[in-house]
Amino acid sequence: MSELNIDNDELGIKEHLVMWGRWCKGSSSNAQLGHQSIWSTILPSGGGGISIGDDDTMLQIEKAVAYLKAYDNQNYRLIKLKYLYGYSYQRLAQHLTKKMKDYQKGGIKDGMKMCDKHCKKLVDNAESRVEHLLKCYENQSTVDTDRAMI
Repeated sequence: MSELNIDNDELGIKEHLVMWGRWCKGSSSNAQLGHQSIWSTILPSGGGGISIGDDDTMLQIEKAVAYLKAYDNQNYRLIKLKYLYGYSYQRLAQHLTKKMKDYQKGGIKDGMKMCDKHCKKLVDNAESRVEHLLKCYENQSTVDTDRAMI
């Protein structure tokens, strides 16, 4: 399996997650995705821009996202809605306002709406969590390779 080294790569975690989202959509082309942003339906998904990437790298990202699904559901939902379904920060903030307990009736921020800047901070936090998991997997594969050489 090829190693994913975010630090020495010219692409950042955001670009890798965009590629992961496209990779997931490409691997299930017959499946209909639920809600998508208007821009993801207007703009062409294939062709120019960011490529889909190699399968080994995408599988490592998939493993990290699966970990989030099992152990950190809020960050998983943020990554899924942003990169798989193509939600904008504004639409994601509207969605989170409805779903988060703080913004519901009786919550700390009852009657308030989440700002898209705050939503971006939450997504950035989720992205850094994925990046941290990828680095842990990379270190683990290095240790496994060293053990195999002994």
